[in-house]
Amino acid sequence: MPKIAFIGAGSVVFTRRLLGDVLSFPSLADSKIALMDIDAEHLELISGLANRLVTDSKIGVQIEATNDRVKALEGADFVITTIPVGDDDGVARGIPQRLGIDQAVGDTIGPGGIIKALRTVPELLDICHDMERLCPHAWLLNYANPMAIACWAIGEATTFPNVCLCHSVQNTTRQLSEYIGADQSGMSY
Repeated sequence: MPKIAFIGAGSVVFTRRLLGDVLSFPSLADSKIALMDIDAEHLELISGLANRLVTDSKIGVQIEATNDRVKALEGADFVITTIPVGDDDGVARGIPQRLGIDQAVGDTIGPGGIIKALRTVPELLDICHDMERLCPHAWLLNYANPMAIACWAIGEATTFPNVCLCHSVQNTTRQLSEYIGADQSGMSY
């Protein structure tokens, strides 16, 4: 039975979508899913939703909710990180704007991405160091921004397999194709 740990599971919309993906694979039907978040209210909400999804899907997935990262990571085969560390658009975009730099997105690239990296990368590396002790053979699937900077830091600091993913590729592809009137049926990513 594979164990999948969601670190930062309190992002209800995002975690719900990822859980839907996990529950759609027959090979993961008997998984143990550890939902971890430091926000007890969000964790309670997502664990209730996760249990409902499992009940409705009639598969053997076990859900465990915890605010203890060590407990969530112990023995995990896959770790999915979706942590937002101190997210504040007033900082990520606001500080650069005060300096005359206007950027549409402040969580991935440019000055806002660097500001976000300074908050997020140390926490991601703490998670990675815990993984080295608690689940050294697990795959890390990172969705936390700034994705490229995070992937670079994780790759430099660890030796276990990891992939950094972006959840907005599909939406951005659709939006860009609409701008230029391109047929979306032939697109792949």
